[in-house]
Amino acid sequence: MGLLLFIGGILLYRKKFVGLIVLDGFFPGKPSLACTYLGAWLMLLSALHFVPDNEAVSVPYTLVMFACQGIGMLGWLWMPKFLQPEWMKEVDRLMARGEDRFTREFLNGEGKS
Repeated sequence: MGLLLFIGGILLYRKKFVGLIVLDGFFPGKPSLACTYLGAWLMLLSALHFVPDNEAVSVPYTLVMFACQGIGMLGWLWMPKFLQPEWMKEVDRLMARGEDRFTREFLNGEGKS
């Protein structure tokens, strides 16, 4: 499950598979991007059993694991701009100015009646 979320999120960051963007309409943050970090967290969590008990390895591994979990959970409510891809920032700027496709076609009366 984690691999599926992680790969879907990476493909969304690269704008190859934008099907996950449907989730953004239901939550205030960017859950489509948060799935990347939650997928990484699930993969790291499942491999935790194989991490040696050495503190030099287990402490950084655990910190990365909890960072992925934190960013993933926070991303459902708010995703920082520096973690968003440039194409998604541009879409947000167009929507804020009212120049996106939905506004042009339907709200300004240029679309079908």
